[in-house]
Amino acid sequence: MENTEDFFVLKVFKAASGTAAAPYLKDCALSYSEEGAFIHADTAEKKSYLRAVQAAGKNISSAGYRRVELADREGFKWTEEDAMSFFLGFRSIKNGADIVYPQDLDTESFRTVRSIITWLRDTIDEPASALNPVSYIVYLNSLNAITGNALTVKAYTGDRLQSENLTGLMTVGGGSDNPPCLYELDYNPTGDENAPVFAALVGKGITFDTGGYSLKPSELMRSMHTDMGGSATVAASLALLAVSGFDRRVKAWLCCAENMVSGKAMRVGDIISYPNGVSVVIDNTDAEGRLVLADGLIRAGNSGAEYIIDAATLTGAAKVALGRDYNAAMSLNADLSSEFVRSAASVNEYAWPLPFDKFHLGLVSSQLADITNSASGDGIAGATSAASFLSRFVPSEKWNSWLHIDLAASYRKTPNDIYQIGAMGHGARSVAAFIRKLAGRR
Repeated sequence: MENTEDFFVLKVFKAASGTAAAPYLKDCALSYSEEGAFIHADTAEKKSYLRAVQAAGKNISSAGYRRVELADREGFKWTEEDAMSFFLGFRSIKNGADIVYPQDLDTESFRTVRSIITWLRDTIDEPASALNPVSYIVYLNSLNAITGNALTVKAYTGDRLQSENLTGLMTVGGGSDNPPCLYELDYNPTGDENAPVFAALVGKGITFDTGGYSLKPSELMRSMHTDMGGSATVAASLALLAVSGFDRRVKAWLCCAENMVSGKAMRVGDIISYPNGVSVVIDNTDAEGRLVLADGLIRAGNSGAEYIIDAATLTGAAKVALGRDYNAAMSLNADLSSEFVRSAASVNEYAWPLPFDKFHLGLVSSQLADITNSASGDGIAGATSAASFLSRFVPSEKWNSWLHIDLAASYRKTPNDIYQIGAMGHGARSVAAFIRKLAGRR
């Protein structure tokens, strides 16, 4: 250990692989000496090994250490994968992640990726008093700065919402004093404004969700400043593509609103109509995310993109199915969701497909409008019915190239063995890897 004027700097070493971490990592195999901390983990199984490294980072931070140095020793050098896993576990909302990396590892590209994932986690963790649909532009500008301003950012709010026919945003955001906003992000490395769009991303950006008149209980409302996690995830994935030098055009739409209660808020029983001709009856004002995503999906469908990907903290059903470790992938093209799962694994993130077939598309039918925003009945799968709703805003000829991601692994209300409380930063690297794979690149 080294002492500075303000902090002890704990040196952290990788140790011999003969001593494995305990099963399920309830107790990380971690030892301390005068030299520093030693992580004992079996390298034979990559996933378990990286979880052990991440658990060590989380435990060292929980023990009160605020600054650490990842130190190489003979035969045990840190890799980018090791260092990323340690960073994910060590970072906390209160103290960040003050980590010194080995000189040969701390490259500009690695620092930039860490900065983007840090931005993602910090932005999701921002309280709603600071981050609202309009102030979001400040955070997006800071992300763009990390990319060297490789993105163009347009904002649609106020009267533009009406003129652009952004029905969902106006409906959901109408009850808040903070007006809704649609952000359009464009990464266009070709410089040609007529260049085709390879992939179109859409993210749910509910900066605070009371549930509206279908009011959430206080306990469930505590983490609702994170309901914009889908928008931050797709923005971060776009930034990752930009800094990696991806050579195709990708656009993103962030659908941002607050779901509040007031005399102007939407009511149960309201019926709204979208510019694609689909009418929706509001049966639950707490099923608002799909309403704003519809605006973005219509634009994505009109962009001519080869692939459409949306990401959202959309349903509690996905968390019930998969916990908070895996993101849910759903597509009417099973090969597409399977490829996303493989892409997530390639960057050491977790995803799993949930069933979604064409016969599910009738789950949201209504006798009052074309569809309902909240299907009910015995045996209704909540995550699947939400995807069914979204499908009505994706052109049918694009169904086989559309992926829906329900971000169950976006945020932790309580710590587990490898994460502290707060945003996990989980999903952006998966989306970026997936898009690179679709383009035939790694």
